[in-house]
Amino acid sequence: MAITIVDIPVSQLMPNPHNPRRDVGDVTELADSIRAQGIKQELLVTPAGDRDGVPQYRVVIGHRRLAAARLAGRDMVPCRIEELTPREERELMLVENTQRVDLTPLEEADGYQGLLDLGVKVKEMAVRTGRSMRLVRGRLKIASIPRSVREASPSFAQLSLRELEDIAEFDGDEKAQARLASKAGCNDFEWQLNHLRRERDRRKWVEAALLWAESNDLPMLPDNLKTEDAWANPTGYEYQKRFGQDYPGPFSKQWKDWMAEGSHPGVVISILEDAGSVVAYTPARKTVTKPDEQAEAKRRMERKRRHGIMELAQASAELRREWIRTTVPVLKADVLRDMTERLTLLELMGAGDYMDGTSLDSNGWTRVVKAYSSFAKPLPVVDKDPEHGVYTLNVAENAAELRRRQSVPSRRSVELLLLLLARREGAIDTDTWDRQAYQHDHKMLNAYYGILESAGYAVSDAEMKGLEQ
Repeated sequence: MAITIVDIPVSQLMPNPHNPRRDVGDVTELADSIRAQGIKQELLVTPAGDRDGVPQYRVVIGHRRLAAARLAGRDMVPCRIEELTPREERELMLVENTQRVDLTPLEEADGYQGLLDLGVKVKEMAVRTGRSMRLVRGRLKIASIPRSVREASPSFAQLSLRELEDIAEFDGDEKAQARLASKAGCNDFEWQLNHLRRERDRRKWVEAALLWAESNDLPMLPDNLKTEDAWANPTGYEYQKRFGQDYPGPFSKQWKDWMAEGSHPGVVISILEDAGSVVAYTPARKTVTKPDEQAEAKRRMERKRRHGIMELAQASAELRREWIRTTVPVLKADVLRDMTERLTLLELMGAGDYMDGTSLDSNGWTRVVKAYSSFAKPLPVVDKDPEHGVYTLNVAENAAELRRRQSVPSRRSVELLLLLLARREGAIDTDTWDRQAYQHDHKMLNAYYGILESAGYAVSDAEMKGLEQ
């Protein structure tokens, strides 16, 4: 069957509202070409009814050419007219755009969603567009991001694929998605993502803790004794222990470990959902003198302050180590060399007024192995096991594996840098971030962040605040 091409006035052509490509981009050069040579390839259009008795056509393929023709002042453009179903229109537009031009991830995602709405199955979409089913499913997750979240961020359409996938991860939680979208493109995006994931994990931890506590009939603090300040002691009780998602293991394990340390007569617990923790109290010891309320308030504020610093230390460690894991193996040679030289000097000389570099005992090497295994392929022994005589992770198996990795010439530079980073990461804990602890550690921390930042690490506002305090 011969294909008939006819000239149609541009006034009778309308852009397709379901075109995946929302922005045709700059068509100035294409308009110049049309002025000089005309339109070499016809547009594909489908009938779209009449307007005042004049037939109208909806563009299926050729939106950029139509925009350029209008800019070039053309009155007529060559078109091929086909009767198409809504499904056929969307399929053709999506295939055309994915194969010939680069759609943004969001445009592609919405294109797949449009087909899904028309009943097209994921497998069929993948076959038609030449994409994998996994990719199509991933794009459909992005398409599920609500309109309210998209409109809350003026730069939403320009977000990267990874940022969109991270936002889609919180499907069903528009508040979390909006918070994350507001940070896209700035240094705080990774921090906010990490924070939201920790909040989500914390909620799950608390739910599991409550279920276990109720199933095992743990004594609960009466509701009428709960305080608004999560760090204050309830009337007639005093603080004993805090359990939380930030400590190793589920609540059941933390509780059993604590109970194994000794008896705690009269203990009760309070589930603090907002704080993501469980607190154990025991009856206040009876004293003849009136309790020092000022001293207790000071202790309460100190516990709260230290908890905040601990959360900063843990959250920042996760961000740094994820950055090291994904970035160091692909660093350019000059950046890798610069980091290695600066870290070596920091480890040997320190950052203070004297030559006080880092020295490691068995506990220090244990922390190094833990850090190294968090951003590189884990070493053979990554957990202490006193029952089997493993009191330190500085064991022969780990040393042999490290030396084996360092013996590969093509990997030697990267492995050296990873080991230096592990030494510094292993030295950072809650006290390092606490200006009331050791000034020397804080100087080392600032120097270390300077090295990371020079290699591209984006320092979040929370980390910057902690470094400046």
